[in-house]
Amino acid sequence: DASSFFDEGGGDSQSQDNFYHFGGEGSVAHSQASNIDASSFFDDAGGDSQSQDYKFHDFGGEASQGSAQQQQGFGDEWQAGASEEQRAQYRKGGDDSSSVVGSTVELDFKETFDDDEDAVKELPAHACAYCGIHNPGSVVRCIKSAKWFCNSSSNKFSGSCIVNHLVRSKFKEVALHRDSPLGETVLECYNCGERNVFMLGFIPAKQEQVVVLLCRTCCQAGGLKGDPSWDLTAWLPLIDSAKAFLPWLVKPPSDNEQGRARILLASQLLKLEELWKTKPDACLEDIDQPGVDEEPAGVTAQYDDAYQYQNIFGPLVKYEADTDKAMKEQNRKEDLVVHWDTGLNNKRIAYFMFAKDEAEIRLVPGDELKLHWTDGIRKWSGIGHIVDKPNSEEVALELRNAGGAPTDATHGFSVEFCWKSTTYDRMQSAMKTFAVDETSVSGYLYHRLLGHEVEP
Repeated sequence: DASSFFDEGGGDSQSQDNFYHFGGEGSVAHSQASNIDASSFFDDAGGDSQSQDYKFHDFGGEASQGSAQQQQGFGDEWQAGASEEQRAQYRKGGDDSSSVVGSTVELDFKETFDDDEDAVKELPAHACAYCGIHNPGSVVRCIKSAKWFCNSSSNKFSGSCIVNHLVRSKFKEVALHRDSPLGETVLECYNCGERNVFMLGFIPAKQEQVVVLLCRTCCQAGGLKGDPSWDLTAWLPLIDSAKAFLPWLVKPPSDNEQGRARILLASQLLKLEELWKTKPDACLEDIDQPGVDEEPAGVTAQYDDAYQYQNIFGPLVKYEADTDKAMKEQNRKEDLVVHWDTGLNNKRIAYFMFAKDEAEIRLVPGDELKLHWTDGIRKWSGIGHIVDKPNSEEVALELRNAGGAPTDATHGFSVEFCWKSTTYDRMQSAMKTFAVDETSVSGYLYHRLLGHEVEP
């Protein structure tokens, strides 16, 4: 105890008040009473002072209590009149004194920081795939990609994270988090079930504090017109001019959350979206891996020879082929309604609607499609080619082999593209022939293709 630092048994104990006074008359009286000088902590009649190596400097923990007891024993022995041999042994660091020094030297102070715990803390599954914000009321799930994005516009690109993803991925359906104020809700039109968020808006009730989601088409067509409680002239889109969802629908993140969010550049966003097309589980760190952002060599105005021409255009044609294949494979349409007919050549023709806004590529006669059908028990699939487009959205698909086709069924169909590499194979073959066979084209065409100035 600090108040009885040198107290033992019935011996004299130093007053606590005097112990912390080092100036004035109190300190002089204390020095005369105990014959202890501040510069010689354990000074006796001989005037010897305690070595600086054994200064007491531990003020906490169990080690400090043990060392305090050792120091208390030293003081009592000196007060009782220790021998010169004992004093010499204490000065040299004997058994008892070494234990005191060891108890102080072996202390290992380690500090823990809250920042380290936050750094290793994993983000929840609903964290924004761009910036990492994970407030349930501020995030939205893209139904097609199954990724979460926030409604923050504080990053280094225009618009919120969710709107940027929807625009660049060409997806249109979203759902709210189950812990959000509105619960786990898929945004869709109340009248027709349209889920394209870029077409959705809301109209408030005239008297009650409620709103209803209505798409632009239904609003223009007079949806809910017979109900006088709704004002169609007050229709407003769900996405405002700042390219973010309305704050009452998806809450913007707080300033504190935005300050701790990950900063993403527009160039990083583009690379990440391109990487997701081939690797859906990729994260932001994957865009920095070697080979991810490598681009083919650019075209030039002139080429030295046909080999250089092929080496530059060959990778470009392959990249275009891979992109076209990926786009067609992603354009799978579910829940088709099909009606059947028989052509003049006695082949089965399936008619169905393929909405223009859901197709990233243009359908033309001759394209091959694969039609699937299932009723939960039986399955069927057949390949055909487009023979006609009666209107902008209806497609007529002539099947190669209609054996086993469910011509009595109209629901449960889906369709996907059959990608053919014939066009790109011909390009690669022509460039290879151009490079190895000098007689494949005339001399004039050879130099013109390479960009050389020639006279006709």
